[in-house]
Amino acid sequence: MKKILPIVLIGVLVLSGLGTAAFTNSVSKDQAMNVKTQSTSVVFSSQPTISEKDEFVKIQLDGATTQLSEPNKPVLPIYVKTIQIPFRSTDIQVMCTPKDIGSLTLSKEVIPARITPVSSFGEQSMSRKDASVYESSAFYPAVWWSYELGAGRNEQDQQVTFVKVICYPVRYSPLNHEISYAHRFDFQVKYTEPIPTSQPLSEKYDMVVIAPEKFYASLQPLVDFKNSKGISTRFKSVESILNEYDGDDPPEQVKYFIKNEYDQANITYVLLVGGLKSHIYAKDKDTRSAGYSAWWVPVRYVNIPLFEDPGCISDLYYGCLYNGTGGFDNWDSNHDGVYAAWNASGAANDTFDLNPEVYVSRLPCTTIREVKTVVKKIIAYESSGPDAKPWYNTFVGIGGKTYAYYQGKPDGEYLCDLAYNITKNALPDLQLVSCYSTNRDTGRPTPTPKDILKSINQGASFVYFEGHGNPYSWNTIWFDGTYPINWTGGFNIASYPLLINGDKQPVVIVGACHNALFNVSLIPALLENKAHHPHFCYGIPIPYCFCAGLLMKTHGGAIATTGCTGYSLGSEDEGVDDPVTLSGALEINFYWQYGNNNITNLAKIHSQAITKYINEQPIHQLDAFVITNWALFGDPSLKLGGYPS
Repeated sequence: MKKILPIVLIGVLVLSGLGTAAFTNSVSKDQAMNVKTQSTSVVFSSQPTISEKDEFVKIQLDGATTQLSEPNKPVLPIYVKTIQIPFRSTDIQVMCTPKDIGSLTLSKEVIPARITPVSSFGEQSMSRKDASVYESSAFYPAVWWSYELGAGRNEQDQQVTFVKVICYPVRYSPLNHEISYAHRFDFQVKYTEPIPTSQPLSEKYDMVVIAPEKFYASLQPLVDFKNSKGISTRFKSVESILNEYDGDDPPEQVKYFIKNEYDQANITYVLLVGGLKSHIYAKDKDTRSAGYSAWWVPVRYVNIPLFEDPGCISDLYYGCLYNGTGGFDNWDSNHDGVYAAWNASGAANDTFDLNPEVYVSRLPCTTIREVKTVVKKIIAYESSGPDAKPWYNTFVGIGGKTYAYYQGKPDGEYLCDLAYNITKNALPDLQLVSCYSTNRDTGRPTPTPKDILKSINQGASFVYFEGHGNPYSWNTIWFDGTYPINWTGGFNIASYPLLINGDKQPVVIVGACHNALFNVSLIPALLENKAHHPHFCYGIPIPYCFCAGLLMKTHGGAIATTGCTGYSLGSEDEGVDDPVTLSGALEINFYWQYGNNNITNLAKIHSQAITKYINEQPIHQLDAFVITNWALFGDPSLKLGGYPS
């Protein structure tokens, strides 16, 4: 299906010579009571800047970290600061005081955020305004600040509680045509540290492989290989988990097992091995929140609807074990049997944590042959290091005009360039092979099937597809083209037999809709049409999705892939300042963790990309949607580049 475009109608205002935000931090501790206080101040040295955009005004504040952009509501600058405190701290108190308040009168209304399918992109339409805000004299947001609690692993692999303080330095009163702004915020986080306990581990190990008993023999070589590389690894069958652990449904039983291993053995990685039991026909859902009868390893469906998507598959569910208060987080906080509900039909909203404690990925294999193929690929890849892989110094970027232009480039090409430049920090000799739409008249590679095949077949450490997609294919628009007419040709599953890159296998990041929707099978896909397409295949009979097929490809393909099990979300140039938003932000965070943070294990990169996203902005429904549907296929402990011989 198409990539979806949340158009946030606020332009880019380039400022120079204006003020910035600065903050100071201090820590104090009451030794007798084990009470600790962290204090922070943030100062904005200039007042908000106002500029006109058609019938609206845009507001920017230098030093703001991001923007508040809820659908159809005013877009306003905000400041987010996340503080880490010990896990299971109690009596958490957050206090924040805005200071030096000023006000400005506006000549027009503040521009609203507008979300629309990319199929409507370019059409002239009126911006919708939320009447509850725009027809009120009350200030929006209603408060100067708020905070969110979460729990998960930080970049040092420590279990912590995240206290995220969100400051709203600009508030808007529509009927009064006025904004109120603060020059300074002083905030304080006070908490009681947990009393240290010495809970002995039953026997520490690093990774558990969860799969059906049928796959055990085929996975044993991987378990042995991982143990030889210092990743202490054990196998646990799905059948034994379902016999030994309680839960409201099979996915929850699996999650309780993972929690037990985390608590008792401090595991880091979880490898789920198994997708649907049949490529021909599978009924992928047993309830609105779960699939298990047709699956080798159960799946959790979240209930965060967006357009035709009622909710997506999310393996992140298995990695998020605790909430900000230290309790087990089953993603069904109201116990109504509808998991991770957020504005879902007929269900009350749940409160759930999205910060992972363990790093999870899946091999969505259906057959023993597919398991053996992927196991062989992982062992071959990790058996030598980057120095033995001259092709590892190649980055393939594949993109065009997903939505619009940004900073003089088609936005898809901009994201590929950004990802390459970040990755180059870790690989200084990295060379870019650009399959770009702007290369069309130059003789250089373009996002066409022939050039994509040639580029991947030469080998690369990373391949980044940025555009539009569905479970069958990926595609994009020419730099001078119009959606949905001027497609470049892209790449699809039918071309996989021509992938002959052998052991020169990249990590493939796919930025597009539904390319990782791994609940597809042939007959259900064939029976779909434009009116009814729960798997977004539209009558194309495919046995597996784009991302899974790359991983399971013999004699080539990918060593790992990421992609969306639902709609991928982004923004256009007049939106939230740049394409690095929503799904695009997660993808760039992946490269940031590798290039700037020196993380080299696959699922840790993926999980920390999510944690970085969460810690940098408030999480609304769209954010939760893109986070939960961002799938990872591959070995979670995979050492990128492999181990030196």
